Amino acid sequence: MSDVSDSNPTRNSDDLVAAIPYAAYLDIRIEHAEDGQARVYRMPYRDELIGSQRLPALHGGTVASLLELAMQFEVLIAESQTRIPYPVDFSIDYWRSAAAVDCYCQCRLIRSGRRIAQVQAECWQDDRERPIAFARADFLLRAVDGDSE
Repeated sequence: MSDVSDSNPTRNSDDLVAAIPYAAYLDIRIEHAEDGQARVYRMPYRDELIGSQRLPALHGGTVASLLELAMQFEVLIAESQTRIPYPVDFSIDYWRSAAAVDCYCQCRLIRSGRRIAQVQAECWQDDRERPIAFARADFLLRAVDGDSE
C-alpha cells in the first residue's frame, strides 16, 4: 500500500493525485460539487484515452480506473487514512459507452469499519441523469502485515 502521509488530502488534492502515478497519468482532478460539500472526481478527455476509434469512445479500463481511484481517494480523505486503501472487491456495471468528453464521478461511503470500507461510485459525462457506469468496492483500510497504520 502506498503511504501518502506527506500530503494532506483535504487541502492539497494535487499532491494526493501525484502520489499515484496512474492517477497522475489519467490527470484525475478532485473538485467540489455544487453543494460545496461532496467531492467530484473529474478525468479530462484526451485522445490517448480512446478505446474505440470507430465510435469514438473512451476505453472501458480508463472509466473503471477513474471509478476505482475515486473510491480510494474518497476513503482516504473521508477516513483520514495515511495509506491508500487496498481494493479487495470491485465490480462495475457499464450502462453506456463513454463519449470523447470529460468524465465525472461522485462516491458514497456506504460503511466504514476498523478494517474494511464499502463504497459506491457513479460516473457520468455531460448529463448527471445519464450515468455511464456504476461501481461498488470494498477496501482494506490497514496493512495485512500487522502494521497498525
